[in-house]
Order: sequence, then structure tokens, then C-alpha cells
Amino acid sequence: MLYIMSSKMTGWLLALTVTMVAVLGNTVALEKHQQGVREAQQHQQGVREAQQHQQGVREAQQHQQGVREAQQHQQGVREAQQHQQGVREAQQHQQGVREAQQHQQGVREAQQHQQGVREAQQHQQGLREAQQQGLWPPSEGLLLGLEEWFNSPAQRAAEGFPRMLTGNETPYDKSGLDSWVWMYLPSTNPDIVKNEACRNDVNSVYKTLTNSVIFNLVLLKGHYWPLLLPDSWGKVPDGILNGNFQPWGMMEECIGLHVHEFIKNMINTTFDGKYCAISFSDLQNNTDEVSPSVQPRIKLVLPSFPLSFYGTCMPSSCTADDLKVTLDDRLRTFEKKARVVDCQTMQDTVDLNAADIAVIVILCIFGTLLLAGAVCDISINFYNKQHYRKGPLRFLLVFSAYSNLKKIFTINKKENPEVISCIHGMRVLSMTWVVWGHSFFMLFFSSSNILGIQSVTDDVIDETADNATFSVDTFFFIGGLLLTYGILNEYSRVGKVNWIMYYVHRFIRLAPPIALTGAVLATIARHVLYGPMIGYVDRTLIQNCRDFWWADFLFATNFLNRACLGQCWYTAVDTQVYVVLPIVLIPLIYRRKIGVAVLAAVTVISLAIPTILSAVYNVPPTLFFAKAEVAMTKDVDTYATPWCRANSILVGVWAGFLLFSVKGRNIKLRLWQTLLGWAVATTIASLVLYGMAKYDTWVDRVLLPPAPSIVYAGFSRAAWCLALLWVVFACHTGHGSLINTFLAHPSWQPLSRLTYTIYLVIMPLQMLYTGLVYTPVYIDYLSSIVNTCGFLFIGGILAVLLSLMTEGPVIGMEKLLFQRPGRGILDAANGVKSINKLED
Repeated sequence: MLYIMSSKMTGWLLALTVTMVAVLGNTVALEKHQQGVREAQQHQQGVREAQQHQQGVREAQQHQQGVREAQQHQQGVREAQQHQQGVREAQQHQQGVREAQQHQQGVREAQQHQQGVREAQQHQQGLREAQQQGLWPPSEGLLLGLEEWFNSPAQRAAEGFPRMLTGNETPYDKSGLDSWVWMYLPSTNPDIVKNEACRNDVNSVYKTLTNSVIFNLVLLKGHYWPLLLPDSWGKVPDGILNGNFQPWGMMEECIGLHVHEFIKNMINTTFDGKYCAISFSDLQNNTDEVSPSVQPRIKLVLPSFPLSFYGTCMPSSCTADDLKVTLDDRLRTFEKKARVVDCQTMQDTVDLNAADIAVIVILCIFGTLLLAGAVCDISINFYNKQHYRKGPLRFLLVFSAYSNLKKIFTINKKENPEVISCIHGMRVLSMTWVVWGHSFFMLFFSSSNILGIQSVTDDVIDETADNATFSVDTFFFIGGLLLTYGILNEYSRVGKVNWIMYYVHRFIRLAPPIALTGAVLATIARHVLYGPMIGYVDRTLIQNCRDFWWADFLFATNFLNRACLGQCWYTAVDTQVYVVLPIVLIPLIYRRKIGVAVLAAVTVISLAIPTILSAVYNVPPTLFFAKAEVAMTKDVDTYATPWCRANSILVGVWAGFLLFSVKGRNIKLRLWQTLLGWAVATTIASLVLYGMAKYDTWVDRVLLPPAPSIVYAGFSRAAWCLALLWVVFACHTGHGSLINTFLAHPSWQPLSRLTYTIYLVIMPLQMLYTGLVYTPVYIDYLSSIVNTCGFLFIGGILAVLLSLMTEGPVIGMEKLLFQRPGRGILDAANGVKSINKLED
């Protein structure tokens, strides 16, 4: 039992042991398992921790990334803030710029306001100064405004005339100024211009015009010469297609410049403006002056001016030669050359030479004699000492301005049947016609519408101006009429004619006024020349008077191509016919029938000569704008030669002979005869003036056929005078009605007495005027009429002075020294007291 029990106990113990071992093993296993679980858990925990570590690393990285991102975000925020700040600053900057601009604008406006105030003050001051000095100070606002509106003067100069002159396009470029400004300023190249002072001043001008800094600094100093100098240059004018080929520039603007400019390390220059008129032509052309003419010597009465020229302004240190050599150097490329360069400044003076002083002394002597004679004349009348007029004082009294003025302006209202009263009106109207015709042609080459002048030449009525040359034939006619009428009257009263005095009287009556007029033009006239074209006036009118004064004085003007008083071709022709006219007059005086036959033969010859010349050599009539079908084969003058113009004088001789023949007789004509006479005379005069209108045109010309050309050239002038013959005959014999009332009105008498001296002084006055105008003139009927009135007024004053110094004293001295029986009555009949050469 015990064994069993011990076995059982052993078993139980073994089982228990086993169980305990198992339990222990299980416990150990459990513990190991638990340990493994714990380790596994720890491993997992480690894994988790590793993962957590990694997660932490990642989170740390993420954190760092976040930190970085946060930093970047903050940086971005800051940058955004900075950007916004920059935007605000930019906006503020823009605002500041706008405010600065507004401020500057405000400053400018304030300156402009102040400037406006100053300009208003200057304007008022300028008005006062203008009244005193004739000055016009341009304001800054005007100068800058004009530059803003019309571009700079230099730009306008570059874009116009240089392109026109050279044929090249020369765009304005400040840096390339030298490519075109040589047309206006001398070169700075020492190989071309040797004048160092000129080169320095021109270089200063270059710098100012090309350097904006210098340009603006000069303007800020209130010196506007960089604008005024190029503004005075000649530029392409408006209306080129209308014939405005006159880029004269503005002389007065140029010579009014007084430049004294100093900017440290930039420019240092002092000069005045010098205006230059430049004439240029092609290299093959050797003439720079052109006078239009269909007859060789018509140019004697027309001004000679350059066909192509322009004006410029340069420093006064430069000479005309400096500019000319520059132009020649550059124009050669374009096959052109500078013909003449005439320059002048405000400071230019003309010194008196011996001839000037001599003429001034002569004028002073004449003035003294006129005044002394007037004082004696008035004193004799005041104290009633008339017996002194017969003593030695009579030689002084002939110079009396008082008496001679009374003779000029006395109006005689008493009708005298022996006086041909209608002559007074014919003289004045014809002289006005002469002056009016010259007012067109004298200003032709100084006009701004040389081509547009067709508007005053192409209509039929325009022939009134185009054919103004027939006014000269009127004077030829009157001269022949009064000479014949006077000679026949003198012979009928005293039974003889003093043929020596016939010639002496002619010379001493005509020569003194011509001599004095020529002397003044040759000497002191040059002291009043002032204008863009004075160089040409001096070389033509003034120089001709110095060289050819004797031609006018000796009545040979018509045989020369140059003359002092070009209009004296008329006195030359008239005198040359006068010399040979006794061939006709002597037979008329002593053998009436033979004289009529001789007069008829000579008249036929005088008509045949111009007709034959026109037929043989195709010489056109004096129509300024006509073009013949057949060209002239030889240069033959039919305008200013005595053998071609004698027919007008001879018709006057016929008129004088006719009036003398009917003197004292009561000529009665029936109404139809009177009307027929006036109708025929009017028709003839109208055909002469207007019959060739369709040929005498500027454009759309109808070529002049040979037949009408020959007939018109040979007979037109005599036909015109034939119409005048009827006018004089009808008026003098009481068949003139209203026409005689008009022509014979006493108011014509003073001007009629002055027609000779007016004729002498007005043409030089017109020629001087063409050289004195500052800008081209526009020619039309209104301007020509205004000019004619002005010339007649000024010329009338000069004519009175010339008559007082020459004609009045000569008439008085002739009466004292040469007693001519019957002359007093003849003088009264023929108007010798008119103090006019044409009464002879």
C-alpha cells in the first residue's frame, strides 16, 4: 500500500515533479514566452520607437522643413511686404516724379507768369522804344513758341534750300551739321578758310547748334542768337510753283545780332551778324544778271538782278571771300558756282570821297543861291524896290525859289486860243502811264509771283500795262507838235529863226537836269543804299553812273548797252531827231509846198525803215510776252534808235503844222464828222493797244505770224500818234467836248510843268527801291497802283527840287543872256513857262 502509496506518491511526486517541472517549464516557457513577448513587444516597441524615431526624424525633418518653410514663408511675407513696400515706393516715386513734374511745371508756369509779366513790361517798354528807335525785341516766349510750333530754324533751313540747291536729300541731323550748313556759314577747315577769327566764331556757332547743353545754357542766359541766326537764313519760301524763287532771308534780323557769349570750357565768342546775298549759277553759265527783253536796249530801263540767289547770316569776323571759297569748294560737286557774294553789317559805313564832297558842295551852292534869291525877291516886293530887278541882282533873282515855285504852281484859268491846253492833261496822264508801266517791270525780279504775274498780263485789258511804251510815243508826238508849232509861230512874228539858238537852247535846257541827276546818283546816292540787294544796285545803277555819265549828258545813251539814266534813251533819240529836223522845218517855213512834200517823203521813209527791218530780220514788235513764229535772225534794235522812232515825232510835226495852218480860223465840223473822227481815232488807238492781245500772253501763247508782226512793228507807233493828232486837233478847235474839258483843265498845269524832271528822277527812284525792299513784293494791280502813287508823290517832291536848281535858273539866265525876238509871245503860247523841255 505504501508501495502503492509510495509508488502512487512517487508517481504523484513524479507527476507532481513532472507537473511542477512542466509547470516550471511552462512557467519558464511562459516566462520565456512572456520574455519573448516582452522582447517582441520591446522589439515592436523598438520598431515602433525606431519608427517613431524615424517618424521623429521625419517630423524633425518636417519640422525643420516646416521651420524652413516658415522661414521661407516669413521671408516671402517679408519679400511680399518688401514688394508691397517697393510698389508703394514705386508709386510714391511715380507720385514724386509727377509731383516733381508738376513742381517743374509749376516752376515753369511761375517763370512763364513772371516772364509774362516781364514781357508785358518789356512790351510796353518795347512800344516806347519802337516809337523812338523802330526796334522790335522778340520775347523768349515768342522765340521758343515759334520753335515748338514750326521746328527749329536750323532744321527748317536743312530740310529746304540745301536740298533744293544741291538736288540731294539732306535730313536734319545736329551731328551732321557740316553736311549742309556750308551753304550758310564759311568752312572751319583751315585749308579752305585762312581767316582764323572767322573759323573760331563759326566753330562756336557749330558747337552751340549741335550741343544741346551749350544750346540750352545759352538760351537760359536769355541769349537767343542760336535761334535768330539760323532763322534769318534764306529758306525755301511758299509759292515756288507760282514763281516765288526768292529765299532772301531776313537781313534786318541778321544785322541786328550782337553776340557776346562765354561759357567756361565750352565757347568764347564775340561777333555781330553779317548778312550776305549770294548769287550762284551753273559752271557753264558766265552771267549772273539777267534783264528780260525782246529788244536789245530795252534792258537800259529795266533793273538787272541775279537770276538765282539766296541770303544768309554769318559772324562779322568772316568776309565775303571766306564764304565764297567755301561755296566754290562744295558747289563744284554739283556743277555750280558762287558768282557774287555781297555782305553787309549794321556798322558798315561809306566814306565820303572827293566826288561826293564836290557834289555836296555844288548842292549847297545851289541851295544857297535859291535861298538868297528868294530872300532878295521877297525883300524887293516887301519894300517895293522893283528897280533892283534891273540891276546886278537880276542874275541872283533867277535862282529865287520863291518866284520859281510860283511859276511852277501857278494855275492860269484864262483861255488863250493860241495855247494848246489839252497838252497839259496828255503830259500828266502819259507820265503816270510811264510810271505805272515801270512799276510792274522794275519789281519783276524782286517779286514773289514771277510766274503768277500772268494774272496781270494775259487778259485783253492787261495790254494797258503791257503796252505802256506807247506813252513814250505820246511824248515824242507832243515834242514834234510843239516844236513845229513854236518855230512856225516865231517865224510868223519876227520873220526869222535863230538856228544857232535852236541848238543852244535845246542843250542848255536838257543837259543841266540830266547832269545833276547823274551826279547825285554817281556819288551821294550810294550813302542811302540799305537793303538786301544794294550790292547789285551799286554794281548796276551806281557804277553805271560813275562810268557812263557822259552818255546821258551828250545824248548818246541809246547807242550803249549800259547807261546811268537808262530812261535817257528817250532824250537821246528825241535830240538826235531834233538835230536833223531842220531838214523838214526849213522847207515848211520858207517853201510851204516843198516842205509838205519833204515832210511826206521823210514820214514815208520813217515808216519804211522799221517795217523793212522787221521783215528782213524777223524783228518782233515791242510786245514783252509775244513769241514770233519765225525767230529773229539778227540782233537789230528797232526800239531805241532814231530812224525807227522818228515816225512818232514826224506825226507830231504834221500836227503842229496843221494847228498852225488853222490858227485864227473858226473850224466848224458837222456832228457826224466829229463823231466819225472820234470813232476812227478810238478804233485806231484800241487796235494799237489791244489788237495784239492774243499774241502778247505769258502762257498758252499763240505764235505771232510774220505778216501782223511786220505791220504792227512798222506802223503801230505812228498809228497811235495819228489817233493823238485827232485828239489834239478836235480839242484845240472846239470839238473835244468833255474830253477837252478834262484834258485842258487848269489843275493839270503844275504837274505838266514837272513832267521832264519827274521823268528823270522817278526811274532811278524805282530802281533804288527794288534794291531797298527787305522782302520780295507781290505784284498785282492794286500794289502797282499804290506804288505808282507813292513814286509820283516822292518823285514829285524831288522833281520840284531839281527844277528849282536847274530849269528855273536856266530859263531865267537864258532870257537875260540871249535876247530872242518874239520869244516871249511864243513862250506864252507854247507853255515855256511850264519849265518843261517838251514845250519846245
